[in-house]
Amino acid sequence: MNTDLLLRSILQQTMVFTAQLATAGGVRAPLASLANRVFLDLTNELRNQGLTHSVIADMFGITLRSYHRRVRELDQSQTVEGSTVWEAVLGFLREHEPVSAARVHQRFALDDPDVVGGVLADLVSSGLAYVSGRGKSAVYRIADHADFGRDDQSERNTAKDYLVWQAVYRGGPISAAEVAQATGLGGDDCQQSLARLASEGRVQEERGDSNVVYSSDRLDVPVGHEHGWEAAVFDHFQAVVSAIANKLRRGPRSERGDVTGGATYSLDLWRGHPLEARALGTLAQVRSQLELLRAEVDQENAKAARETNLRIIFYMGQDVREDEPLDSVR
Repeated sequence: MNTDLLLRSILQQTMVFTAQLATAGGVRAPLASLANRVFLDLTNELRNQGLTHSVIADMFGITLRSYHRRVRELDQSQTVEGSTVWEAVLGFLREHEPVSAARVHQRFALDDPDVVGGVLADLVSSGLAYVSGRGKSAVYRIADHADFGRDDQSERNTAKDYLVWQAVYRGGPISAAEVAQATGLGGDDCQQSLARLASEGRVQEERGDSNVVYSSDRLDVPVGHEHGWEAAVFDHFQAVVSAIANKLRRGPRSERGDVTGGATYSLDLWRGHPLEARALGTLAQVRSQLELLRAEVDQENAKAARETNLRIIFYMGQDVREDEPLDSVR
């Protein structure tokens, strides 16, 4: 298997997907924090694979010194508990803008000054903050929310609730800390979403002797429903990636009797083709079959009153692309 070729192709498509999400609906989403999260998560995963810091730095094409500075920026702040230096500095600017560089360094005196300075430079270069002046007299301001499109708190909370619900459904019983890790949301955001979901009966809260865990036996994002779209996309993406990863762990080979895996079929036809309606209706047909099957499974589970220990995650998708006729192209 040519891992390098496959990795490059997947990363390229992932970047296309990320760019489309970041500009969906005409909104320019801020990507600086996302880039930081990608760097930190990928670094951690590479370390989990047994690679040294010097090897990882080389893989990123940066010096070992730059690599360590970047890691420290994204490490836990010594000044603000529970936040990375990057998050803490950004939060301080938002709360106290306009604020001078001297005041920022004074606030984060417990953190490495080079790291704090690097964060300020990153915030400016990423467009999340503006700066006027130089040196300690430089003054920083946060970029206007209008620069990044509409920001409706109610819609954001709904999106967070569905993402948290998805994490609980897929990973439950699961603690609030594990939900935060799975979703990338802050601890407070997760707790608030869990409280809302529990009050609505969408997740169940189980209190033990030392901790609280959450579970859910269902994740519902109705077809055509605008809210929860983020969770539905992520759930589908996660299902695809998980199935492919499990397949890779078992070896890059497929058998007809496999129960883990996937297949992609392309049907080439023309408008008015005798099988056009049947081909276009594949998604609706399979979706209907699965909804009926899930209802039957739920009925059997209710009658048997037994704990389930086998989950079958089936994913599907359909993409229709229509090229212009050759004689219409000038």
